[in-house]
Amino acid sequence: MYTKTDGELLQIQGLSCYLPKEGMVLNNVTGEFESRGVFRRSSLDDKQFWERPQPPGDYLKKRQKEFTLQKSDPNHVDLELQNYRVQEWDRRMNGFWFMNNGKPTYLTGLHYFYLTHWMLDTGYPDFRIPDLEFFYFLQYCIEDPHSLGMIECTKRRQGKTVRAGVFLYDLTSRAKNIYGGIQSKTLEDAKNNVFAKGLILPFKQLPDFFVPVYDTEKGQTPKSELRFFKQNKRGKNQEIYDPRTELESTITFKSSDMYAYDGTKLHRYVADECGKTKDIDVFERHQVVQFCLQLDGEIIGKCLYTTTVEEMDSGGEDFQRLWEASNQDERNANGRTKSGLYRYFLPAYKTLYYDKYGYPNEEKAKQYYMNERESLEDDSKALASYIRKNPFTVEEAFWKEGETCLFDSIKINKQLESITWMREKDLFHRGDFVWKDGKRDGMVEFKQSRKGKFYIHKAIPVNLEWNDVDKKGTKFTPTNVSKFVAGCDPFDHNVVASGSRMSNGAGYVYAKYDANSDLSETFICEYIHRPQTSDIFYEDMLKMSVFFGCKILVENNKIGIVKYFQFRGYEKFLMKLPKSKTFGVPANAKTHQQMVEELELYVFENCNKVIFKNLLIDLLSFDINNTTKFDAAMAAGWTLVACGKKNYQQREFSQKKLYDVREIFPI
Repeated sequence: MYTKTDGELLQIQGLSCYLPKEGMVLNNVTGEFESRGVFRRSSLDDKQFWERPQPPGDYLKKRQKEFTLQKSDPNHVDLELQNYRVQEWDRRMNGFWFMNNGKPTYLTGLHYFYLTHWMLDTGYPDFRIPDLEFFYFLQYCIEDPHSLGMIECTKRRQGKTVRAGVFLYDLTSRAKNIYGGIQSKTLEDAKNNVFAKGLILPFKQLPDFFVPVYDTEKGQTPKSELRFFKQNKRGKNQEIYDPRTELESTITFKSSDMYAYDGTKLHRYVADECGKTKDIDVFERHQVVQFCLQLDGEIIGKCLYTTTVEEMDSGGEDFQRLWEASNQDERNANGRTKSGLYRYFLPAYKTLYYDKYGYPNEEKAKQYYMNERESLEDDSKALASYIRKNPFTVEEAFWKEGETCLFDSIKINKQLESITWMREKDLFHRGDFVWKDGKRDGMVEFKQSRKGKFYIHKAIPVNLEWNDVDKKGTKFTPTNVSKFVAGCDPFDHNVVASGSRMSNGAGYVYAKYDANSDLSETFICEYIHRPQTSDIFYEDMLKMSVFFGCKILVENNKIGIVKYFQFRGYEKFLMKLPKSKTFGVPANAKTHQQMVEELELYVFENCNKVIFKNLLIDLLSFDINNTTKFDAAMAAGWTLVACGKKNYQQREFSQKKLYDVREIFPI
């Protein structure tokens, strides 16, 4: 797959996979290509398809007889059985060719082993073209010296766990001193789903010649680990001689803990349902695991990450970080992605209908899913949930379901989809606001930095010295209030109680309505950060307001920022709501309702202008009864309240339109 050959070249999701020349296989022992021919079940093209090869007739009876005779003559073999065993080992190790509707089709050794001998609870797997491409992709990752493995994302019930099981078993059961590890979203899932169902259940159905000697001290069915060691015998059993060699290889499972395998040498590793892992950051866990797969910088092990993506607050967001770091089109000078992994996505329309040759009927499947989407077009929350569970694109797989969303989740998800995979530098300027030449209360300028706390819309010329501010003595007044307005959700406490969530400080700048500007009614600057002290945050908000020369509306339940602006001489930068005698806005049921109405109108009319991912994600999950963790949405909401769009524009807020999903998601 990885090494260039004279055979066919297939492009599979960004990887150049080379097949052996037709009828040839690579002998993994000799390293030479050898002829094996192409199997045909029929001379007629339409009768050529995958059919599981059968063992010799009366196999079990003949094997029992052979075993009995070997007790007195260890060298005795049944030639028919021996030829079958050699054949199956050759195909497992080196691959297999067969004719499929007139097309020579190559199976990797692992894929052949999976189809022929890896029995599921529903029987042996069917041959399917998407599986063929998956095993090509996986084989490439195994062979590529720069790859740590692959990360797979698709819909539910696509055999991810059993494929993970055969991936673990293959190398561990045929090589010495190999260590395989399993983690899932919980310890119970690792034990019951991956180890028991994905590994041990098929393992128990294997023919004996594919089962190395293993430790049965705790029973014939391993419960806690699969050890390819001879059983520790006691008493008279000590006298029983077993000529088979111990591989001394092991497969274990552990909890989802970040450091569960820390310090362990891993040759095969499976992380199942890593998009559902709630209590552990799977991106950070991978930083630990990857060193278990390397020795002195050389990759010695391979891993397989599998998942169906769930709610972002249940592990999906961490998985997305890992996914973004695994783009095979973006590699460093050493030929590696940021994670060392390559990513693989299977769309839902390739998983539903198949012909007898294993090809998916994509058009029929698309029509089915579009019919289902159409039936949900009057319920944006249900539609978003369905799309997420049955995605056509990887962007749809990362949609937020928005089951409790107060706003139009379809619009928000579509905008998230449009920006998620864009490069940061194509969306923002990133940096910090600083006093020019270090002179406090002078000019504020924007210094670009990869670690900056502020993100400014790419269309804003940050090299301009906006700073529209009047100064009279030690008092300052903003003079650019017709163009911009700011809002902020502050924090006051430098230390929070043990177990409490540390809220970020958040602030936005908003470009007001301007018929002549492309940035009209657009959030142009974002700050989501928790500095070490509240004063640092207040100073950041002050410098932001000075740079744009605008007023800022702050939540005045946390009075610290009001006092700070007053002490520094910037009181006139603080906004008062109409008919209010105090600076800022109180956080109460009435103002929260006003804020939600402003946000709802904005999402309906201008959601396509939002380029800040934090804000979009917050809007999907926003809970008006528990606003503490929605810093971005709160700051944006106060910004819109400051702008007072609902009042001054007097626009009618029409009922949400019903979508023709065929326009949104064309077949």
